[in-house]
Amino acid sequence: MGGKLGWYFAFYCLFQGLMSGLHVPYTSLTMYITNSQKERDSITAYRMVSEGIGVLLAAVVQGQLVDKTRKAGDCTNDNSTLSGQELDDQKLAYMEGSIIVIGIYMCCSIAVFFGVKERKGIVEDTKTSFFGGFKMVFTFRPYLLLSMSFLFLTFAVAIIQGNLALFCTHTLKIGDMFSIIMIILLVTSIVTMPVWQIMLNKFGKKTTYAAGMILFIPTQMAQLYLPAGDPYSFFPLLFLGGISVSIALLLPWSMLPDVLDEFMIQKGTRKDALFYSFYVFFNKLATGLGIGVSQLALEFGGYQTGMCDQPSSVALTLRLLVVPGPVVFLLIALVCLWKYPIDETRRQQIRKEVEEKQRMRVGGLAEKGGMVLKDPDILQSVSYKTISTSSTEM
Repeated sequence: MGGKLGWYFAFYCLFQGLMSGLHVPYTSLTMYITNSQKERDSITAYRMVSEGIGVLLAAVVQGQLVDKTRKAGDCTNDNSTLSGQELDDQKLAYMEGSIIVIGIYMCCSIAVFFGVKERKGIVEDTKTSFFGGFKMVFTFRPYLLLSMSFLFLTFAVAIIQGNLALFCTHTLKIGDMFSIIMIILLVTSIVTMPVWQIMLNKFGKKTTYAAGMILFIPTQMAQLYLPAGDPYSFFPLLFLGGISVSIALLLPWSMLPDVLDEFMIQKGTRKDALFYSFYVFFNKLATGLGIGVSQLALEFGGYQTGMCDQPSSVALTLRLLVVPGPVVFLLIALVCLWKYPIDETRRQQIRKEVEEKQRMRVGGLAEKGGMVLKDPDILQSVSYKTISTSSTEM
């Protein structure tokens, strides 16, 4: 048992390390594809919708393959003894599903590697030590507040996500409908993401982000009063929960480029990779803490691993896990967001200052090449923007 645990732990840590090695440069590419604030918002929206579709596709593929052979943990069958052939079939189904998902993942990674071209920024990244960069990042107030809001929001979502299957099985007694529940949740979050993108363009990112978290709070509170065995009372809350989950997927990543532009304006340098790496770290930290807190709470609640019949205290523990805790963390995230200084007015100012720096950079390149362009009509023309793009790629 100890050897299997050690093997699993080592390879899981290696897997997460390699995933971070892909996730950090992949997410930070947003800053290197374009200097346009509007285009970055659009890129982030497409990326998060694609990510949601990927999760849904993985859940459907894995579910279709595994459900046909899955026997372990089947509480509807009193005979829990598995034959060797049944166990081998179940293992094979998991492996087949994993191979398909990994194949899709590799195709997407190859498409990004060969299909995305980086562009030079307005200012270059100055060389500093790791600890020097660490100090610059964590003393920058907008980033610190946005990161804390993201951390506590992700913490709340991680607790709910990690306990949803058990909550449906032992509290609501609708565990046999869990696949349908997950599909409803994912489809709702994917479909409503473009709606949130429209809203953030109309009302501003900070206001839209706050609205999504405020909607999440009564959705969670209502789960305290859900009756057991009635899935139809749970479906409306699933729909509202999917709307709120789409906010958690979209807005924190959409707001980060604004913070990086503000940092560039104030400090005169860029530290995009460092900002994104710690953002990814906060995401993983919140997920890990959510799992740890859930395990401790379930242990105190008397949860018995692998048992179909759980004590009544487990149902109450799960109900309390998915409601009061996440709501408290959502309130903390809202307070951090309230203190966050980049509102819509400041965001528009940042956009204008970045565009001005871009014009100055391109104008300087043109002067070095023997061309002096000062006419504002020329600076805004389509042909000049083409020259600008070409110049920044040199």
